[in-house]
Amino acid sequence: MLKELEEMSKGQKLYNYECKSCGFEKGVPEFILEELRQDVFFSSEAVASLNEKNMPELICPNCGAKFEYKKTDNR
Repeated sequence: MLKELEEMSKGQKLYNYECKSCGFEKGVPEFILEELRQDVFFSSEAVASLNEKNMPELICPNCGAKFEYKKTDNR
């Protein structure tokens, strides 16, 4: 599964995420974030571009705490 995700991520912009609890950091591919955001906006049919105000909050794969967008990816 992880290998397939890496393959799908080639050529994608990565957005840096960080866990404030354990310090784990990882680049999340744009297509994953877009998919999560469209799920939220689907009912209202509104789709906005990614920006730091509307970045999805994720769950840290390392410890299960909040995994937040880290504003250091030169946006």
